[in-house]
Amino acid sequence: MYGSKYKIIYPALEAWMRANRVSISRLAEMSGVSETTMQNYAYGRHDPRLSLCRRLVELTGIPFEELFNEK
Repeated sequence: MYGSKYKIIYPALEAWMRANRVSISRLAEMSGVSETTMQNYAYGRHDPRLSLCRRLVELTGIPFEELFNEK
C-alpha cells in the first residue's frame, strides 16, 4: 500500500495517509494529479507545486508548515 522500496519524506502526510487508509494512488486521485507525480513528490524526487501543496492542506486539514516538514 505504501511501498517498501521508498519512504514518504513528509511524516505528517504519511501519518495522515496511514490513519485514513489512503494510498499514494488514492491521494493522487483525490489531488487531481497522476500517481507517478504524487510518488515523485511524496518520495522527495521533486518539490510539489504550490497548487498541489494547497490542495493537500485542504484535503488533510494539516497546516502547511507541519504537513511539509521533512524527515
